[in-house]
Amino acid sequence: MAKAAYPPTGSRSPEAKAQREAYWRRQLQRWKKSGLAKSAFSRREGLAPSVLAWWDREIRRRDLGRRRANRREKPPPSPFFIPVKVIDPPMGAGAALEVVRGAHVVRVRPGFDPETLRRVLAVLEGRAC
Repeated sequence: MAKAAYPPTGSRSPEAKAQREAYWRRQLQRWKKSGLAKSAFSRREGLAPSVLAWWDREIRRRDLGRRRANRREKPPPSPFFIPVKVIDPPMGAGAALEVVRGAHVVRVRPGFDPETLRRVLAVLEGRAC
């Protein structure tokens, strides 16, 4: 198997950095498949054992950072609460409480059935009852 060309070490371009990472990922993959110790694999391939060990740690660190970044990019979950604006009811018996959900207004009078209210709010939120 022909050895892959290694990008020039002095180059700091993004392409060269990506090529170096890809090269070392391949080397690490080959080392893991070989079943050899790092030192034995390095000796066989003409690599410095310390460099192979450094890239092994570095690749794991980069992968962990990417996984963490991917988790942070997910949108936050929807809140479990419904914003409520409490308005002082007008004086008098039988005053209704208004629950505003988007463009919908639900007026609840004293003595309402709580289970019915839960079902109505579930429908307004788009949840199954």
